Amino acid sequence: MQERRRRLRAYRKSRRKFSCTVYGITLAWLVLALTQWLAVCLLKDFRDNVNKYYWISLIFFISAMLLFTMFIFIKRLRFVLCLNWLLSLLIVEFLILGLFALSAPTDWKNLIAWILICALMTSLFILLASILPQDLTLNVVILFVVAFLILSITVFMSMMHKIMNMSYSFYAYMVCIGLIVLMFVMYHAQTINGGRFAEMRLRDYLLASLILFNDFIIIYMLTIYPQVINSKKSTPSNTTDSYHSKDRSYEESTTTTELVINWG
Repeated sequence: MQERRRRLRAYRKSRRKFSCTVYGITLAWLVLALTQWLAVCLLKDFRDNVNKYYWISLIFFISAMLLFTMFIFIKRLRFVLCLNWLLSLLIVEFLILGLFALSAPTDWKNLIAWILICALMTSLFILLASILPQDLTLNVVILFVVAFLILSITVFMSMMHKIMNMSYSFYAYMVCIGLIVLMFVMYHAQTINGGRFAEMRLRDYLLASLILFNDFIIIYMLTIYPQVINSKKSTPSNTTDSYHSKDRSYEESTTTTELVINWG
C-alpha cells in the first residue's frame, strides 16, 4: 500500500512538471509570435515587402503543416534530443512567417488586443478542462458528434456569407469554428494534465506545446478578417482624399482669380 501511494505521488509530481513545461513552452511560442507580428505591423518597409511577396507566407505555412505532420507520425523525430527542438522551432517559425501576410494589414493595437483575447479564451478552456469531471478522452465520440453538428452550421453560414452577402453570417461562422477548436483545446488539456483515460507521454512535451500553439493559431486567424474589414472602414479612401484635395485647389484658384480682378 505504501509503495502504491509513493508511486501515485511520484506520478502526480511528474505529471504536474510535464504540464508546467508544456504551458511554459507554449507561452514562449506566443511571445515569439507576438514580437514578430508586431514588427510586421510597425515597420512600414517590412510590411510593404510582406504585402508584395505574400506568396512566400503561403509557402512557409504549407511547409509548417508538412513538418508538423511528420513530427506527429514519425515518433523517432520527437525523441532525438536537439533534433526535436530544431524541428519544433522550425514548425513554430514557419507558422509565424506564414501569418505575416495576414498580420500585415492589421493595426498593431488590434493585433495585441486580439492576441490577448485569444490567449485568454484558450487559458479559460484549459482551466475548464482541468476541473471538468467529464472525461473527454474517454467519451471522445460525443466530442466528435458535437463538432460535426457545429461544422454543419459553419458550412451553412459560410455559404450564406458568400451567396447571400450576409455580413453577420461570417461572425456566426467564426464563433462556430472557434467553439470547435476550443472543444479540442479542452480535450488536449485533459491529455496533458493526465488523470484521464488517455494521456500524453511525459516525453512528448514539445508535441503537446505545438498542438496547443496550433489551436491558438486557428483561433487567432479567425479574428484577422474582422480586424482588416474594420480597419478598411475606418480609413478614408484615396478617392475621397483626392476629391477633397481637388476641391481645395479649385477654391484656392478661384480666390486667386478674384483677387487679381479686384486688384485690376
